Amino acid sequence: MGYTNRELLADWQNNVDKIALLTKHSTTRTVKKLRLSDLLNTISAGKIVGASEHKINGRKLLSTHNSTTNAVPALLECLAPEKLPAFLKAFYPELLLRVDYHQACTLVESNLKQLPAQRSKCPSETKDLFVPASKSDPLRDDKKLLLDCWRAINYATVNQFAGASLVKTAGHGVYLSWDIINSMLKYPQHATRNKVYNALQLLQIAGFIRLSMDSELTTAGLKLATVNKNGVTVRKHNVFILNDFDKADPKLITDNLRLDLTTRVSKAIIEKILGRENAKSYFPSIKSGVDEVTIGRFQQAVKSKGLTPIATLNNVVDRLRNDLNISTVQARLYINQLCQYKQLHLAKLKKTDAVAWGYDLTGFENIHSSQKLLVVEK
Repeated sequence: MGYTNRELLADWQNNVDKIALLTKHSTTRTVKKLRLSDLLNTISAGKIVGASEHKINGRKLLSTHNSTTNAVPALLECLAPEKLPAFLKAFYPELLLRVDYHQACTLVESNLKQLPAQRSKCPSETKDLFVPASKSDPLRDDKKLLLDCWRAINYATVNQFAGASLVKTAGHGVYLSWDIINSMLKYPQHATRNKVYNALQLLQIAGFIRLSMDSELTTAGLKLATVNKNGVTVRKHNVFILNDFDKADPKLITDNLRLDLTTRVSKAIIEKILGRENAKSYFPSIKSGVDEVTIGRFQQAVKSKGLTPIATLNNVVDRLRNDLNISTVQARLYINQLCQYKQLHLAKLKKTDAVAWGYDLTGFENIHSSQKLLVVEK
C-alpha cells in the first residue's frame, strides 16, 4: 500500500532526526503499554507511516487512497520486524521489551520473507494453498484470507513486545483469539469470525502453528492457558507455538481437503489426516462434526456408484437427520464436511451441471433443474 513514509522508515537509522519528529509523544501515555497495537492506538500512527487514520469500535485503522488496514500491519509493511526492537528502543525508550522479543521478531521476519506470491519460487503445494491461480479462481477469497491469517499470526507474535514469554522456546509463543487475529489482519474488511477460526484450524493441520502442551509452557503461559469459572479451573486452548514457515507441510491440506473456510473440519477427518493421538493432543476443543462411522457409510456408498448420482441432496439431508437424530442445519454441515474431505470424492452438483458432466440421471429425470445431487466426483 502507498504509505508516504515507507522509504523513510525502511532506512530509519539514517533518518533519525526526521523519525524523531514523527514519533514525538508523551511518555506518560505510553509507558505502561504492553502491545504494539495499544501503543499505535495511543500515538499518531498515521503520521508515522504517512496515512490517514480513523477509529472503528475503538480500534485505529489506517487508510491510503486504495485500502484500509490495521495499524500494526501498516507499520510492519514499512518497517521490517527485525528492525522493530531497535526502533522501539531508539524512539520509545520508556517501553520495556520482553526477554525473547528479538528472537520473536527474527522468526517473524524469516516467515514473512517466505510469503508465497504468484511469481515466487516456492513449492507448488504452497502456492495451491495460499495463492489464487487467477482473478477468476473460485477459491480466490478463501486463499487470500488464509494467507492474511498466517500473516496476522506472525504480526500477533511481535505485537506483544512486553511481559513474559509464553513458551519455553524463545520467540515462538503466541496467544490467539478472534479479536487478536482480526486486529492484525491486513485486510480486516474481508474476514468473519467463523472463517478466521476455520483458517486457524487449517494452519494447525498443516503445521504452521500448533497448540502448545503444558510441558512447553512457561509459568506465564500456564496462567494464560487456564481460567476460573465459578470457582472451577477451566483449560483454555489459546496458546500456540509459531513454527518456521518452511517446516510446515501444506500437502496435508492440499492432498486431503478442499479449501472451504465456511466449513470447520471435523475431528474424525483430522484423525484420518494426522492420526488419533495428534488429533486428541492438538485439537482437544473440537468435539462435534461428522464422525468416523458416517464417513465409513459414505465410503461404501461411493464404491459402486460411478457416474450415477448417490441421491438428491435433500434426500441425503433427510436421511442423515433421521438416522443420527440431528437438526437439518447439522445434517447439511455434515455433508459439507464429507465433501470437504477429498478422499471420499463426494461433490454437490446441480442437475444441469450433472448433465453437462455426463452423469447418468436415470431415476432423477423428474427433479427440478436447479435441485442438487450428491455425486461421486468425476
